[in-house]
Amino acid sequence: MIFSADIEDWQQSVYDFDREVSSRVVRNTSRLLDILAKHSVTGTFFVQGMVAEKFPQLVKSITKAGHELACHSHTHRRIYDLTEAQFRDELHRSVALLEDISGEKVIGFRAPTFSVRDEFLDWYCDALQSEGIVYDSSIMIATVRSCYGFTDDGILQRIRNRGLDTYPMSVSKLFGKNLPVMGGGYFRLYPYWFNRWLAKRLDHNTSVFYMHPYETDTNEYHEVSQLVDISPKMAVHQFARRSSVEAKLHRLLVDYPFTSFREKYYSAKDITLMPASTSCAVAPAPHHYPIPVHL
Repeated sequence: MIFSADIEDWQQSVYDFDREVSSRVVRNTSRLLDILAKHSVTGTFFVQGMVAEKFPQLVKSITKAGHELACHSHTHRRIYDLTEAQFRDELHRSVALLEDISGEKVIGFRAPTFSVRDEFLDWYCDALQSEGIVYDSSIMIATVRSCYGFTDDGILQRIRNRGLDTYPMSVSKLFGKNLPVMGGGYFRLYPYWFNRWLAKRLDHNTSVFYMHPYETDTNEYHEVSQLVDISPKMAVHQFARRSSVEAKLHRLLVDYPFTSFREKYYSAKDITLMPASTSCAVAPAPHHYPIPVHL
């Protein structure tokens, strides 16, 4: 099974795209690194550009621990809220920054909030390839939320036809419908026995687990809600059962073998490394687009 984590700061990536990235992302990601080290597991870390920009040492810690570094765009704005030019700018800035800090070639991408859609698939795939991206892990073959998901897996072949490998999120069929499993809020909200029961239907050799380090942060709601207004609906959706995640994560790492996309699919290919002296840094550019914030 593939272990993957989206490295972002909840306040900035979910609540308000224009907020500063907070140091909580360092504490939360460091906690996840410690948990994975305890179980001798390496995975793929999709790091948001704004996080790498503010905390380059965190990126170095991720690669030093042996994890694969991949891209999670720059500001975490959903792709369907960006123009093609804006997305290309976000993608270039984040990939260049990650490569400059780590000295490694970035070959993987995951769209914020799985926000890939058919209507812009052509330029989306072209943009990824222009930055040297080899694979995408942004597709959910389920429509439990209106902001992402596909009703059938035809999208996977369309991406492959554009020259990219694609690895969708894990889903399990229940009562004739695909139900997300082994990831994010679904892993957090489901009791562990239900996660394991759904996982019996998965191909454990190729399935993808994903999470956000902030999902282990049990103090965030209490501390952040004193500073900003968090609606009751958002409080339940984003913070319920966070206290259960760390224990479930330890059980998960014992129950299943995990690896990264790079080790699973690309370890025999000479495409992941670049000379450490190669600089891909780009000058800072404004990222405050006139786009409404989605709560």
